[in-house]
Amino acid sequence: MPNYFKPTDAAAILESLIKQLSAQTTITKVDSTNFVDAGTAVLNTGYEGVLNALSVMVARTITAVRPMEDDEFSLISKSEDSFSDRIRKINIYSKMPQESGLYNTDANTNLGPGLDDESGAGSQWEQAPYLAVERFFGPKEFTWQHEYTEYLNQLNIAFTSPEELANFLNGMRTELANNIKEELIAKNRILTLSRIAGNKLLTDSGKLPARCAINLAKEFNTEYGTAYTVNQLLHEHRIAFYKFFLAKFKIISRMMEKRTVLFHDDLAKTVDNVTYRVVRHCPKSMQKFIYNDQLFTEVDFDLAEIFHPDKLAFPRANAEGIQFWQSPEYPYAIDVTPALPENATSSEVQIPIVLGLLFDNDALMSNNRYTGMLSTPINARHGYRNEFYNFLYSNFCDYSEMSVLFYLSDENTEYFTGDGTEDDFELEGTATTLVSVTVGGVAQTSGTDYTFADNTITFAAGHIPADGKIIQVIYK
Repeated sequence: MPNYFKPTDAAAILESLIKQLSAQTTITKVDSTNFVDAGTAVLNTGYEGVLNALSVMVARTITAVRPMEDDEFSLISKSEDSFSDRIRKINIYSKMPQESGLYNTDANTNLGPGLDDESGAGSQWEQAPYLAVERFFGPKEFTWQHEYTEYLNQLNIAFTSPEELANFLNGMRTELANNIKEELIAKNRILTLSRIAGNKLLTDSGKLPARCAINLAKEFNTEYGTAYTVNQLLHEHRIAFYKFFLAKFKIISRMMEKRTVLFHDDLAKTVDNVTYRVVRHCPKSMQKFIYNDQLFTEVDFDLAEIFHPDKLAFPRANAEGIQFWQSPEYPYAIDVTPALPENATSSEVQIPIVLGLLFDNDALMSNNRYTGMLSTPINARHGYRNEFYNFLYSNFCDYSEMSVLFYLSDENTEYFTGDGTEDDFELEGTATTLVSVTVGGVAQTSGTDYTFADNTITFAAGHIPADGKIIQVIYK
């Protein structure tokens, strides 16, 4: 992934998302690949024609604007100081213990007549430095402006008193502040959605460990030998499912405190036939949890036990409930093409129900900076001036830091890689219905491109996946 030495104009990407957030349109795929920095969009829905519509008023005027109090996705917002020191990230690979040379052991004879420094476990001068890997985030920045036009005298005739005029002008300023705050939330929302979708895609394709994206419906049915649908789990069996989720959350949160490679990209590297991995741990104080509060409310789940100091001691300040992920019409669902590290290929990810994302503080960060306001001179002919409020926004999404996605789906996804000759691909899970089969992102047609029998997909002659092509199979 190249470094970016000039800011990216972000004025387009958030328009679609903002419209979804405010229910102006239905849920639509959001492509975050050029907006989220995975290691190597801003609202402007059009100006209301208020000024053109104003007429001479003879009655009382109420300016219907109030300050926005919403502050969702604040968990990932960081100050400039805490953010800037993470642009260059150095990871140290873990090392295994070495054989002892201090004693004669069952593995080596280290001490005895005729033995020298090269005997047994080896020389004391053998060099064994710790290996490191660098990852760079940025300097990729996104920029946008907000323009505000101040009319000097023209609005006076539209109001019956200076107080009404003052209220109107204050309302315009308030709405400007609301727009800016709404945009920051939307940018952080895109970053979070990208990480959720990225965890799912990378886990399904085997590039992240299996614990990084947990389908709780599948895990429940596997553990208890049942075949409940998601709807049945959330309604008919919600008490049992609630207890199951709480147990899983507690176990995973505690495991994240231990040094492990279960919850992140360990950046595995082989040197001289020895594989080195980055091993992580995440104390409770550094764990963050963003969850869908509306889902837990509707199915009557009480999350108090997660934050109960005697039961889990998960810091309540480190958790944040949001009302919906991407669209208030479909509050639990996401439809996103995530930004991924340079060695991974992205594609659209749809998840019907996302419960939440548990992650290390260093896995997901954003920084929003106001860089100042510039004003034009007064336009002498027309009597107004323009003010431009300028912003910079940076983010990063580090898959080498811990994160776990909790979601629910009646569907399963498996990936294969074509080699140009193999035509049969057997699923690990048991499929009753194939939802979709794609090769290199292109949908395949049953009966023409492939057939399905005995849990095996067989591609027809002339339709065998080429070498290196990714095969995605979604099934129930």
